[in-house]
Amino acid sequence: MDTDQVARKVLEELRRKAAASDDGSIYGERDRALQDLDLLLSNPSTDGVKRLLLPTANLQELSLENGWGDEFNKLASKLESVLDIS
Repeated sequence: MDTDQVARKVLEELRRKAAASDDGSIYGERDRALQDLDLLLSNPSTDGVKRLLLPTANLQELSLENGWGDEFNKLASKLESVLDIS
């Protein structure tokens, strides 16, 4: 699998997890997370991925509020590694 395919698979897994989550507080909004992920899936950009994975960003907060924070960290690390984001 090439870099783009791996990155897409990770983003799709993050989207599945977000879609299955309960809406969180103001800091973890499911609809906003889904919009952010859909935008990246349709228009991939490294900068967009960096913003998506920032500590305390919406998606991370949603993952923590819904009990998949550890899985988020693993998927985020994989995405950063594949895209060579430091």
